[in-house]
Amino acid sequence: MGRGLRNVPKHLYTHDGMSQFFADVIAFVPERDDEGGRSVLTAGNYAVERRSYFGLFIRRCYLSFFKLSWRGSIKLLADYKSWVEGKDTGYNLRPTDREGGLLLVPTLSDEQNQAQMDPYERYENAVKVGDVHSAIENLRRFFDQQFSQTDESGLTQHALLNLARLHYSLGEFQAAGSAAEEALKLARNANDALTALHCNNLLKRLIPASSSPGSNISMTVKPNTPPLEVLYEVQKGIATGDSLRAAFRKLYQSIGCGDASYADSSEAKWARHAAQATLWTYAGVESLAQTHENIVITFTEAGDDDSRLNALRAKARRMVRQGNCGGALMVLLDPETWRGLTLRQYGFWASDVWKALFETAKRRRQESLIVDVLIPRRPGHAPLPQALAHRMDFPHKHNEVVAERVARRLMDDKEYAQALTHILDALWSSEYRGTWTYHRLAVVLLAEVSIEFGMAGRGRRIIEGCLPQILNGDDIEIRAYACHTLARCIIAECWSQDDPREKPPPAKTVAALEEAVPFLQVAETDYNQIGVYTERLHVIYTLSVAYHNIASGLQAMIAAGDETMVTPDVSGEWEADRPVLEAKAKQMTNERDRMAEMYMEVDKMRREVSRMGADDELKAVLDAVVKVGAAINRVSP
Repeated sequence: MGRGLRNVPKHLYTHDGMSQFFADVIAFVPERDDEGGRSVLTAGNYAVERRSYFGLFIRRCYLSFFKLSWRGSIKLLADYKSWVEGKDTGYNLRPTDREGGLLLVPTLSDEQNQAQMDPYERYENAVKVGDVHSAIENLRRFFDQQFSQTDESGLTQHALLNLARLHYSLGEFQAAGSAAEEALKLARNANDALTALHCNNLLKRLIPASSSPGSNISMTVKPNTPPLEVLYEVQKGIATGDSLRAAFRKLYQSIGCGDASYADSSEAKWARHAAQATLWTYAGVESLAQTHENIVITFTEAGDDDSRLNALRAKARRMVRQGNCGGALMVLLDPETWRGLTLRQYGFWASDVWKALFETAKRRRQESLIVDVLIPRRPGHAPLPQALAHRMDFPHKHNEVVAERVARRLMDDKEYAQALTHILDALWSSEYRGTWTYHRLAVVLLAEVSIEFGMAGRGRRIIEGCLPQILNGDDIEIRAYACHTLARCIIAECWSQDDPREKPPPAKTVAALEEAVPFLQVAETDYNQIGVYTERLHVIYTLSVAYHNIASGLQAMIAAGDETMVTPDVSGEWEADRPVLEAKAKQMTNERDRMAEMYMEVDKMRREVSRMGADDELKAVLDAVVKVGAAINRVSP
C-alpha cells in the first residue's frame, strides 16, 4: 500500500485534491445496512463491506479528515508531502496524549465527570497573591465536584475547615470561628473524628490567651494530635509570658507526636527545628540556635514553608544586631530567600528588610534619613500570624523587654529610683522565664544604677557574675555596654571603698584605672564595629580621662618618691624603677593625646553620617523590595 501511495499523482499536494481523494475513497463503502443488519453490496457499486476491518478503517479516516480544523488539514498536507519525499514527519505525540481516551476508543469511565485538581491549584495561587474572593470561589468549585457515586460527597466539613484556615491566615478571626464551628458540627454528624480534632484545635487558637504566665500551655495531647498544633502552644506560651521550661516541655511533646504519627510531614520536622532555634535564642545560647537555623536552611528549598523564611529572618536579625547590615541585606535579598513567597510572607520579609535599614540608621542617629526616606517608605502591615495575634491583643504584664525599655528611659531622665523598680521587675521576669539574654541586660542596667547609689562594688560583682557569658560575643552591643559599665564600676569603687570625701592614694588610683582600661578598649572596638558613634564617643572620652589620670598618678608617685605599685585583685604591692614609671607616664600621655585626636575624628564622622541622606544603594534596596512585591501580585490565579 505504501508503494502504491507513493505513486499517487501530484494533485494530492493541494487541499482540493486531498478532499476529492477522501470523497472518492468513501464511495467504495456502503452508506447503510439493509433491514436485517447486513451490508448492502451491489455488484459494481461497492467494493468493501461496511462492517469489515478495512471498511471501518476507511470510514474512520473519512470522518477524521472532515472533522479536522483548517490548521489540522494544513498540517496533514505538509506531513503527507514530507512522507512522500522521504523526510521525517509525525505529530509529536506526548505520552500523556494516550491517557484518558484521547487516542483510544472511550470507555464508560472516560465518560464520567471526574474531579479535577485545577480549581485547588487556582485556589492556592489566589492565596499566594492575596486574592481572597478568587480563593474562596475556587475552593467552592473544587469541593463542588463529584468525588463519589453518591449524591452527597461527604467532604463538606473539609471545605469549611479549609475556608476557616483561609480566614485565620488572613487575620479574619470571627469568620474563621464561624466556619470552624460549622465544620465541627458536620464532622461530628459524619463521624469524622480526625476533621473534628482539627476543628477543635483551630477553635482553641481563637480563644483569647490569658495574661498571667503559666496559665496558657495546657493543651492535652491526644492520639492523632497533629505535631504542629502542639508546636503552636509553644509559640502561644512564649508570646504570653510562660517560662522556657514549659515551652521546651511542649516542644518535646511535639517531637513525640511526630514520632508516633505515620504521617509526620517534613514541614512539621523543620518547624520543630525553627522553634528550637527561637527557644535557644531566648535562652541566650546562640551557638545552638544557629545550629538549628542552619539545619532548616540546608535541608529546605525556597518557598517550602514558613520555617525556612523564619530561619533566614532570624539569621538576618542577628547579623544586624552584630553590626553587619550589609550581610543581613545579602541574606534577605538573595533570590533563594524571596522566591516563592506568598503575599503574607512577603509582608514579613519586606518588614525585615526595612527594619535592618531602620536599625542601622537609628544607631547612627541619622534622623533626616529616617524621617525623609525610611518612614515614608515603610512597608504596610501584613496579616497577623498566629503568635503575634495573641502577643499584640493580650500582652502580659511581666514583659522584661518593656520593663527594660522603661527603665532605660527613666535612667536617661535621671530618675534612678523609679528605674530601679522596673529593672527589678525585668530581673524577676527574665529569671522566671529563663530568657537569659534579657536577664544579662537587666543585670548591666542594675549595675549602672548601683553606681548612682554609691554601690559601685556591688555593681561590679553582679556584672562579673555573668561576665563569661557576655564576653563570648553573642551580642556585641550588650558586651560593649557591659564592659563600659564594668569599667565605670571599677573606677568608682576605687573612690567608694575609702572615705568618698578623700582622694585615694595615687598608686591605688593608677591600679584601678589600669584595670579598667582593657574593658574600655573592648567597648570602644565593639561600638566601632556596630556603628554606634555617640556611645563610642563616651567611651573614648572615658579612655582619654583614664590615660590622663594614670599619667598624673604616675607623675605624682615620682614626685613623692613613692615607687610602690599596687595590684588590686590580689592586694599585693611591688616595687617599680623610676625610669620605668617615667616611660609609662609618657606613654599614657601619648595615649591620651591619641584618644583626643580620635575623639575629634569620630565626632566629625558622626556629624557627617547624621546628615547623610539616601544614597543610590539604599534606594536600590527599597526599589528591589517593591519589585518583588509587584512580581508576587502578578502571579496568575
